[in-house]
Order: sequence, then C-alpha cells, then structure tokens
Amino acid sequence: MPELVSIIIPAHNQLDYCRACVGSVLRHTRPPFRLVLVDNGSTDGVAEYFDSTPDAMVVHTGRNLGFPAGVNRGLAHAQGHVLLLNSDTVVTEGWLERLEEALLETDDIGMAGPVSNCVSGFQQIETPPLRDEASIHAFSKQRAIDFHGQRRETDRLVGFCVLIRDAAFVTVGLLDEAYGIGNFEDDDYGLRVRLAGFRMRIADDCFVYHYGGRSFAGLGIAGDRFHALMDTNERYFLQKWRKAPIELLTPYFRSRLLSLRAHEALEHAQMEECLQCLKGAIEAAPLLGQNYNDLGAVLWQIEQYDKAFECFVHAVKLEPGNAAAQANLADAANALGRTSDLHDLLRSARGQ
Repeated sequence: MPELVSIIIPAHNQLDYCRACVGSVLRHTRPPFRLVLVDNGSTDGVAEYFDSTPDAMVVHTGRNLGFPAGVNRGLAHAQGHVLLLNSDTVVTEGWLERLEEALLETDDIGMAGPVSNCVSGFQQIETPPLRDEASIHAFSKQRAIDFHGQRRETDRLVGFCVLIRDAAFVTVGLLDEAYGIGNFEDDDYGLRVRLAGFRMRIADDCFVYHYGGRSFAGLGIAGDRFHALMDTNERYFLQKWRKAPIELLTPYFRSRLLSLRAHEALEHAQMEECLQCLKGAIEAAPLLGQNYNDLGAVLWQIEQYDKAFECFVHAVKLEPGNAAAQANLADAANALGRTSDLHDLLRSARGQ
C-alpha cells in the first residue's frame, strides 16, 4: 500500500507560477498525499487561490517570513514522508512514484531528488527547448523510459524538489530559519541528514521542470543583492559547520571551509598550516579560481613570486570575472617586469 506523503508548497506572490505548479500536482499525483500550501505573505492573489484549492491545508503567515520559516510553518502540518516543492515548478505523470521508489529502496536513504532543467550541481541535465507543458510532459515521459530505475548516490540535493523520509524528518527536524529569505538552507539540511546516518539519492528517471528564481525576482533580489545574500548565507553555513567532519561536506563546501581555516591560520602567522589548507581547498575544488588567488597571495608574502604569479594566472583563467585575481595578477606582473605578458594573459583568460 502506498505511503502517505505531505507535499509542502510555500509561495510569496508569483500567482501564475503557483497556479501552474499546484495544478500540475493535482493532475499528476496519485493518492495518498496531503497538500499543504503556505501563503508566505503574498499580496497578488496567491492567498485567495490557495484558499480555493480543494482539499488543501492552507497556512497564511501574514508576512514574508523567508523560505525556511515559510516551509517550517507548513512542516508543522506534515504527516508521513515530506516533499518540499518550489512554487515555480511543474511536475508530470509518475513523478512522485519515481521519487518514492528511489527513497524507499533501502531503510538508510533519507532524501531523494529529481533531475531538472534549472538546478545547480549534479541534478542539472541538458534538455531540448521546453516551451510549454506539452513539451515538458513529452520530455519527462521519454526520460522516464530511457532512465528507468536508474539512481545516483549524492552528497547534495537542491531543495527546489526533495522527498524526505519520515524517519529522517523526525530525526533532523525543521529547516534552519537563520538563513532568512533563503539560500543554503537546503545544503544545511542535507548535511544534517547525512550526519544523522542517512544517504541521499538522485532519481535519474524523475524530471521536474523548474523555472528558477521566481521568488527572488518577485522580491527584487537580483544582481548584486542576490550575490550579497549568497555571500552572507554561505558565511553563516561555514561558521555553523566549521567543526563538522570534513569528509561529510560536499567538495565545494569542503574547499570553502579549508579556505576559511587557511585565512584563520594566516591571521595567526601559521604559514605552513595556511598553505596546507589552501592546497587541500584546491584538491577539493580544483575549478574554483578563488583558491588559486588566495594561494598566490600567500606565496607572494613568503617571496615565492614566480609561483604566486602562476597562481594568479590560473585564478583569472578559471574565473575571468574575479576582480581581486585580476588586480593581483596586474600587480604581480608590474613587480616582476612581466607587463608585456599581461595583455595576452587577460585576453586568453577571457577567451578572446
């Protein structure tokens, strides 16, 4: 007998996307499921639409509490397994069954997530242009056939659509509301699930369409404001988990945490420790240019100028838009009398 799943959909405005999302869930989800809709301070008709949705539990927060807090208000009404779903998604026939199959195959799997057209990390897949629901459904159906029963172990699942086992939810609890409007709360939750002894999986045969970023766009959070929010929440994540077993962190966060430790070692003039941490950071995330820039800055301090220069070059090649790395490379080129190389290096880094 199928097990009960509580589907939690939080929303702040973006009525048209909410209609498409909730409509797709109602059309393509087989019972038993419990639909919990969280109106997170909407002002554009979402509250009224949620109230008109048949058989849904509706929670009104009164103001925008942010994604984690909004989700938590919905989780207070959850029963059984828990499915968190962004309001700018579209699901298709059989989506929940495929996620359940991935989650329930063994007792130690705590979370399962789908693949998508718009998501970070290993859940991202290439898709043809998907311009309407017909093309979304056709692609999803073929994907389910081509990848039937295929699963991948993962150390990270993005919270746009994630199914959480009831035992994992009881053990781990609610999302951390310190992440404010949102970002990194899903990384935080996934780490807590893994620390509790559960595994996580990607269901390659389950495709969920994601428009992406609609809630942030509705709040006017884009460009510099969005990057500032990302930086703030990443710093909070790293400080919170700075003493966590580093092997449980994703390669990216392992790298960022080692970089943090390197900066702390540098502040205490522990140069050898600093260098070891930075080298470890590069090993964990070899495509992250900032690590090479940081290593170059330390090498320059200990007068290993040529090695530092090569680090700055590599940093700019990996991240052409990194202003700090560009400035360090320019300063190093001037100091070493290699300004004649600088123009060609920058052109090469930018792919010109």
